[in-house]
Amino acid sequence: MGINKEFEQYHRRLFSDYDEFIEALRKPARKSIRVNTLKVDRERVEEFLKKNNAAYSPITWCQDGLWIDSDMELDTVEHQLGYYYIQNSSSMIPSLALDPYPGDYVLDMCAAPGSKTTHIAQLMENKGVLVANEASFVRVRALVINIQKAGASNVTVTRRDGVGFERYNQRFDKVLLDAPCSDIGTARKNSQVIARWSIDRIHKLSNLQKKLIASAYNSLNTGGSLIYSTCTTSREENEDVIEYLLKEKREAILEKFEIPGLKTREGLTNKTRKAVRIMPQDNDTESYFIAKIRKTVDQNA
Repeated sequence: MGINKEFEQYHRRLFSDYDEFIEALRKPARKSIRVNTLKVDRERVEEFLKKNNAAYSPITWCQDGLWIDSDMELDTVEHQLGYYYIQNSSSMIPSLALDPYPGDYVLDMCAAPGSKTTHIAQLMENKGVLVANEASFVRVRALVINIQKAGASNVTVTRRDGVGFERYNQRFDKVLLDAPCSDIGTARKNSQVIARWSIDRIHKLSNLQKKLIASAYNSLNTGGSLIYSTCTTSREENEDVIEYLLKEKREAILEKFEIPGLKTREGLTNKTRKAVRIMPQDNDTESYFIAKIRKTVDQNA
């Protein structure tokens, strides 16, 4: 893995255990799947894995998640039938943090390709309404295919600019904003994300993320909650975005949350300690950042 010098200098300042972080990124990504309980139970998928002599083990923080520790080809007929979803283990966490209930009115603001959308529908047991929004026409196709494959029948797909979503006057109980980011969490599969890393790009992404989080927050009902997540590492794309929202929306509250079985670290600033960072060397996963925000008063009412 070639390390971009600008990336190294930045991250050495960010992390005291930078060498351990890079060593973890050099290891191949561990394969994982999520059983789709809208169609089958976990036991049926486990039987299928055993028949194929696939080594597997439970993901401790997701009851429907399984590590696949073998060279088995995962794009099988069972996968195409929607019995399981091939998903990075860290990618399962934002939906769990959102904690959607059957009957909720939920928005997944940047939904493609549908990993989290289908997981949320599963947690909602196909009850209530889940709006899966995606601005990109090209990416909507993959989103729709995955929703149909999963049998997620409570999902409505929209194609709108997330920055202006609040204009449609839709108010949700819960919103997930898994924001476009610099994707350092994918470095174990694609080292090019490190090669093309630059602080200029980070600043551009941060500006977009701030616009998106403001729109996502304004789309909440009073008392509703927002999960902001990225699969990346920079402070500008994570803690700075949360601090921006907390400054702009004085009634917003950053809440502490826990995912049992998962090792997490606090946010890097005093104002974001209740957010969590997930490091690849701690759980053999991708890098992730997740913050949970509660809307206490509706300033737009």
